Amino acid sequence: MLRGLIFFLLLVVFLPSVSFGNKGGNDKPVPEKVEAQRRMEAARIDSFIKALHKSGYFNGTLLVARKGTIVYHQSMGWADMANNDSVNNELPYQMASVTKPITSAAIMLLVQRGEISLDDKITKYFPELMIYHKVKVSHLLNHTSGIPDYIYRLPAAWKKKEYMTNDDLIQFYATKKLKTTFAPGYRYEYCNTNYALLASLVERVTEQKFHVFVRNEIFDPLGMCNSYIFTPDRDSMDGKKVKGYRWTGRAWLEYGIDYRNGIVGDKGMYATADDMLRFSKAFDEDYLWCNETCESIFKPTYTYGKGESEYGLGWRIREWDSSRVLLHYGFWNSFRTGLIEFPESDVTFVILNNFTGPSGGKVNNRDMVIRELMKIMFPVESKEPILVEISDKLDEGTESEGGGEGIPPTLAE
Repeated sequence: MLRGLIFFLLLVVFLPSVSFGNKGGNDKPVPEKVEAQRRMEAARIDSFIKALHKSGYFNGTLLVARKGTIVYHQSMGWADMANNDSVNNELPYQMASVTKPITSAAIMLLVQRGEISLDDKITKYFPELMIYHKVKVSHLLNHTSGIPDYIYRLPAAWKKKEYMTNDDLIQFYATKKLKTTFAPGYRYEYCNTNYALLASLVERVTEQKFHVFVRNEIFDPLGMCNSYIFTPDRDSMDGKKVKGYRWTGRAWLEYGIDYRNGIVGDKGMYATADDMLRFSKAFDEDYLWCNETCESIFKPTYTYGKGESEYGLGWRIREWDSSRVLLHYGFWNSFRTGLIEFPESDVTFVILNNFTGPSGGKVNNRDMVIRELMKIMFPVESKEPILVEISDKLDEGTESEGGGEGIPPTLAE
């Protein structure tokens, strides 16, 4: 079925011109040929993603932009099935691990201001974690610390019903004294604990809550008005957000409360696609982060044991079809998200999904979506992009999908 669907989608080339979304705030006249190309690209993207949605393989929001100008921005499917609420472009999603670029950006603001050094030992800020006395701030940022990942250790250890906090997490590591799995800096190993500690580091240096610092220093200056960092109080105030669902094999089930949601920095940001576009393009303007800081963020890490890693400081740096790609994926509590930037062509993809199938399967296949978007946005490139997400699922956390087989039903309303 899926193969037949893809074959059908590839037959779509031209459709009548339509208009989608705004133009990214750009009021300058657009050359006729450029506008015609954008309308054609928007039509092809619309045909592809709507067919995917109608067949039950996509539920969420997709944004595609070139040079910061929106080519396509549409939402489709359910945000809250119990109340029959549809997703829309203004509803925030749990961004999962796409929170990490924001956390890195917050740390790098403090580095830029001279309040933190990348070479600082983390025990300077966390004296209770002396077992990690060889770990530096840079090791947290580029996932070379060797600290064990809390995602795989807490479920059996945390018995309380309330949300676990970052302070609780620090106390857990201080008490358990879990040793590093390798010498810091030796190799790359994705670890959510690294970014939870970085969020706490921001709090200890600035004496502000992480969500307050990020709002004041990043969200507000960039106009990210629909973005926020999770707190139990904020989450219970209005509930105006997209909920996550998983396919059990028989029905769609809301994911529900996860006590680990109280830990932020590695996840916990709620945002819209256009807010993520604002964030992504901010690095091009030398606005909040200077050129030197940006170079550090988007530079692959060299490990003394395994050579170069594809991870910089909060971003992955890859090469697809000989083109440099900056990206981060997220997978948490049925949310699959992606922020993908092609700096040479200045094209951005933001993919936000809130439905997953068994083991994160066929529903919301980012690989498929990205492949087709690349064919539309880069039609002269003939090579098939090599996109491998095998390791990303483990990297970004796992979830129990409830088992059960069967193809999910159509998601279309």
